[in-house]
Amino acid sequence: MAVYKADAIVIRSREYGESDRLVTLFSREHGKLEAIAKGVRKPKSTQRGGTQLFTYADFLLYKGKSLDIVTQAQPKESFSHLWEDFDRTIAASGMAELLDISTTREQPEPELFTLTLSFFFMLKHLDPYIAQAAYALKLMDFEGYLPVMDSCFQCAKDLEGEYAFLSTEAGGFLCSVCKNNQIVKPFSPGSMAFIRQLGKVDFKKLDRLRWNKKMREEILEGLGFFCEEKFERKLQAWRQGRELWKD
Repeated sequence: MAVYKADAIVIRSREYGESDRLVTLFSREHGKLEAIAKGVRKPKSTQRGGTQLFTYADFLLYKGKSLDIVTQAQPKESFSHLWEDFDRTIAASGMAELLDISTTREQPEPELFTLTLSFFFMLKHLDPYIAQAAYALKLMDFEGYLPVMDSCFQCAKDLEGEYAFLSTEAGGFLCSVCKNNQIVKPFSPGSMAFIRQLGKVDFKKLDRLRWNKKMREEILEGLGFFCEEKFERKLQAWRQGRELWKD
């Protein structure tokens, strides 16, 4: 059909031409979509709110030759809390960016849609960077490239209570012997214990978790490093957040 509906989240929005926006939507039914929202940068546009970054809306789209066209956008949730706090803005941007680079166009992945929508709601109450790290782990689990965290990927040594080293070349954590000269990110025993817990905890219990500055830096640096190497793309929002993680 030339016209179709999409229940979707705006995960990227940038200026296009004089008054349009080029938006990336992640929809429940169709997966990731690229579309032009014509005239939405004009002050009187009725679709302006529906095409803002992070907005969850009902979209009506027209199938174009190269890019689809947004003909209607009815917002259901604008997630104002994501804009009222800079840490939450950065965390949500990191989630949206990771979702964007890890998925292909028009490939339905309803579990990832539900995951992202849930975390955008939960960011109102959670530590934003714990939420960002948890989201990354859940996304990697869904996509099938979550690193094994309990033992060395090469020699199977138990890593509990040990320093571990995340390697994209190996595809997982290594012990101090097996890391050799590989490019790795170090994780202290405390960070390893926390990331294991973070990967297994129920969403409803995320607000109970607490970490210190060292854990936060090691885990977010490590996850960003792993995903950048995995997808061969820079994560700009993650890099922007580095100064905030260290405060």
